[in-house]
Amino acid sequence: MSKYFDVHSFLTEQETVPVVFNSGCTGLGKEMDKQCEGHDLPSYAEVMLPFWLVPKLFEQNMVAPSLPECFDERVWMVVHAEPRNVPIREFCPHFFRFGKALNLLLRDEELAKNLSEAFGRRYKALLCQAHGTGEFKQKHLLAREEEHLFNLGRESMLSFNEWRYSTAEKIEVAAQVKAQKRRRANAAGGKENAQPQRRRQAADATNSGMT
Repeated sequence: MSKYFDVHSFLTEQETVPVVFNSGCTGLGKEMDKQCEGHDLPSYAEVMLPFWLVPKLFEQNMVAPSLPECFDERVWMVVHAEPRNVPIREFCPHFFRFGKALNLLLRDEELAKNLSEAFGRRYKALLCQAHGTGEFKQKHLLAREEEHLFNLGRESMLSFNEWRYSTAEKIEVAAQVKAQKRRRANAAGGKENAQPQRRRQAADATNSGMT
C-alpha cells in the first residue's frame, strides 16, 4: 500500500485494474460500476477498479484481476523493439512502480521478466545521461520513477563536480587499507626470504651427511 505523504505512491494506486467479480455486490452496483443500470452488481461483471481497492477484494476471492492495457502484449512489443526511445510514461506515468505493485499481487512471471528487462536496458542510457552535465532533452520519455532516478544522479554529479573544483582536498587511501597492504607485503617478503634460508639449511644437511 501507499507510503504516507508519498504523492507518487498515491497516484500509482489510483491507476485502474480490470477485474471480474466472482460474486455480485448487493447495493454497490453504481459504486463499483458507474454504468451499472441496477442497484446490485451481478456476478461475473467486468469493471475497472482503482488498484488500492483490488488487493483486499482479491484476498477474499471476490474478484479476479487481470493486467491493464498498459502491460499488454502490444506495449511490450514496442518497448522491447527500442526500449531507450519509447515514451513509456504515455502508457502509464508510474509504469515500473505500478508494474511492480501488480506483480506482487498477481505473481506473473512474464510481467516480472518484461519489467526487469525493460528497466535494465533503459537504465544504462539513463545513467549515462544523469552523469553528464549537458541538457537532457528526452525527459518526456521517462516514467516518473525513472525521472526521479535521473534527478538523483544529476544532483550527485553536480555535487561531486562542486567538491572537485572547489577544494584542495585529495581522496586518500584509508589508514586501515594501508595497514592491511603493509601486512600483506611483509608476509609476502617473509615467504620470499624464508625460501633461500631453507635451501641453505638443506644444502648444509646434505654436506654433513656426505662427510
